[in-house]
Amino acid sequence: MNKKKILLVALSINLLFLGIYLFTHPISAAEDAQPPDEALTGERPLQDPQAQWEGLRQREEALALRQQELEKLEKQIDEKIKKLRKLDEDIKAEVAAYRQISDERIRHLVKIYSSMKPAAAASLMNNLDTDVAVEVFLNMKGEIAGGILSYMDTTKAATITQRLMNYRNTRPDVTGQP
Repeated sequence: MNKKKILLVALSINLLFLGIYLFTHPISAAEDAQPPDEALTGERPLQDPQAQWEGLRQREEALALRQQELEKLEKQIDEKIKKLRKLDEDIKAEVAAYRQISDERIRHLVKIYSSMKPAAAASLMNNLDTDVAVEVFLNMKGEIAGGILSYMDTTKAATITQRLMNYRNTRPDVTGQP
């Protein structure tokens, strides 16, 4: 999964929780105190200006509290996004380190098998995992690889040859990029 997808999933989850929170908590205390028939008709009985002023003040306080809650949630979402970005960077670093170690091991195997006689190398390669054998053959000189393949079990050699032909199209990309 690439970085953008991870961030979108995290943002979607956080927005879902925000929506649930907003749905379960009333907008203001004034609306909670409103009698049921007022809520249905949307009309309020006439009030004196002082009562209206007090209602507006309470609504403003409720909105200020709601704004503070939303700012707090926004900060939490930002922190989670930062953590996800850090996690993504750590994963990419681990993958790069793994690839480097894997490439070093493959180069070492190439040296070993290249220095052996083709018949001896072929008997050992017959017992190797096919993916490892493909990686080794990809890094060998063509003449050496051909000599070893000629001594290998024909079924295994055919499988390796087929994978070598399709290697570019089937190589897994752990970074999620094409």
